[in-house]
Amino acid sequence: MKPDPQSRVSRDGINNTAALRVLANVEDMLIAVLVFAIFCVVLAGILSRFVFHVSLSWNIEVSVTLMIWMTFIGIAVGVRDKVHVAFELFEDKLSGRWLMLASLFQMLLMGFLLVALAWGGWQFMQLGLDQMTPSGIPQWISFTAIPAGSALGLLHLAAHAWDLAARAGLDAAPQGHNQNHGHTETRAQ
Repeated sequence: MKPDPQSRVSRDGINNTAALRVLANVEDMLIAVLVFAIFCVVLAGILSRFVFHVSLSWNIEVSVTLMIWMTFIGIAVGVRDKVHVAFELFEDKLSGRWLMLASLFQMLLMGFLLVALAWGGWQFMQLGLDQMTPSGIPQWISFTAIPAGSALGLLHLAAHAWDLAARAGLDAAPQGHNQNHGHTETRAQ
C-alpha cells in the first residue's frame, strides 16, 4: 500500500467523501495544535526554571500527555496517508490480482493490530478512570488517546479497503461492455 506518487494523499473513491475530507483536515489541525502546545509547555518549563528559578510541577506530565495524543493521532494520519509500514519488497514484484491480495493481507494485519490496540487501550483507560497523576491530571485523559487513535486508524483502513474492493470490482468488470440496469450493451469501437 504505497502512497500515490502524484500527491501527498491519495483521495480516491470513498476517501474523497466530504466527511473524510473534513476528518482529515481536523486531524491535521489537531496534530499542528498538539505540536504547538507541546512547544509552549516545554518552553514554559524552561523559562520558569532558568529565568524565574521556579520549577513547574506539571509541565512534564502535560507534555507527555500531549505527546501520547499526538502519537496516536499520528498513527491514524499515517494509515490515512498510506505511509505506514508495508511489505514493499514483495509489492514491487507483484501486479494485478496478486498485488491486490498482498494489499488486502497487509490491511488485515494492520486491522488486527489496530483492533488489539483499541481493545487494550480501552481496558487501560478503564484502569485509569480512578487514578490521578501527581500533578492532579486524570490518567484516563492520556490513556484515551490509544483507543481514539486506533479507532481513527481503523476508520481510514476501512475506507482504503472499500476503495480496494471498488477497484477490484472495476478491474473484474468485462472490458468492452457497459453494465446498465442488468442489460449489457456493446460499446462502439
